[in-house]
Amino acid sequence: MTCLTYYRGMSSLKRIGALAAVHEHFLAAPTSPLPDLIRPVVAESWRRSLALGVDPDAEAAPLDMSENELADYRANHPLAAMMPLIRRLLTEDADEAGHIVAVGDALGRLLWVEGHHHLRSRAETMQFVEGSLWSERATGTNAPGTALALDRAVQISAGEHFGLGALSWSCVAAPVHHPLTGALLGVIDLTGGPDVTGPRALALVRACAAAVEAGLQLRGQQFGAPRPMVVPIPRKRAARLTLLGAEAGSLELDGRTVHLSRRHTELVWLLASAPHGLSAQALDVALHDEGEHLITVRAEINRLRRVLGPALLSSRPYRLNVPIRTDVAQVREALSEGRLEQALDLFAGSPLPGSDAPGIRSMTDEFVCEVREAVLASGSVPVLERWVKLPEGREDAAAWQALLRALPPNSPRQARARARLARLA
Repeated sequence: MTCLTYYRGMSSLKRIGALAAVHEHFLAAPTSPLPDLIRPVVAESWRRSLALGVDPDAEAAPLDMSENELADYRANHPLAAMMPLIRRLLTEDADEAGHIVAVGDALGRLLWVEGHHHLRSRAETMQFVEGSLWSERATGTNAPGTALALDRAVQISAGEHFGLGALSWSCVAAPVHHPLTGALLGVIDLTGGPDVTGPRALALVRACAAAVEAGLQLRGQQFGAPRPMVVPIPRKRAARLTLLGAEAGSLELDGRTVHLSRRHTELVWLLASAPHGLSAQALDVALHDEGEHLITVRAEINRLRRVLGPALLSSRPYRLNVPIRTDVAQVREALSEGRLEQALDLFAGSPLPGSDAPGIRSMTDEFVCEVREAVLASGSVPVLERWVKLPEGREDAAAWQALLRALPPNSPRQARARARLARLA
């Protein structure tokens, strides 16, 4: 779901003003529930930013590399060979489109910042320049940093940033992976005005990231010396986490199945969603409404380490040492590829429906919202009928309305849809 879809019906100025008011209230009372105005992906990022100790009053990102360091580093970076392709796809039309193109590494350091000249001059005031650090840990919620933290494409509109210096900007970013190892190489970002948070910009940056990964595969390039790319290298000890429709999940690892408690499932999902790890404070905020249970969090992490094995879980920050693939990610992949019916085949219900952890509720709400938006946008009678039969869709008036519109005029099923809508009303 794009930002424009979420804020439909609100003018740009009204939306920014409303978000600014919520942002100010959140900083004053971070444990208070956030209103529905705040998208779940943004709410969770704000909480992570606060837990990481990011200063929301900072007006500029920190510089992480000198000019000499930057020149040497980016010359040897795998994405350097892909810059001509990125320029053809994004930068050549930047003046007309009104955006900045930024390419960063896996740590969130901007290596190239190009595009609209006037906008780049404005962006320098918040240190959106080559060599600056735009990870969530450094600057809080922003498209490049949040895309890296979540390892997926995201949009952050004006007013959704955590740092006050970036509140007037909108941005969309997608991560780039090594085509063989799956390792995170960096991020591609578009930054500009409100138009940047539309579906076209999201599709554009995703397509560019995919083209870059395809280009890398053709070149056979990765860190260090070039390597022939014939057969993809399997990830070692990859694990699969089952979440959908389950009160507690299970983890398939090394040919064995580990049945987890609900709390351990929550911890594994949170850590799997944060490849760079989470601090004890961040986990505390994600697990408890009050955010004052650090001792309990550390105790649960120690118990989880005994369940999984000490080699699988590192500290400072807490992070998993094996890639975790979830059934939630499988559904998202099917949605992104337009395989909606297959996505519904995989959708066995909301993940961890009984969880009361705020971070889990946020991720669950965002995921279910993504599935629902795809169903509503499809206009397909079979898809809509499947959705309204699910617990998540039975009371969904908008879905019943969409089904009523999609059904043939003389269909006897229209009567059932009208009756359900009447009951819901």
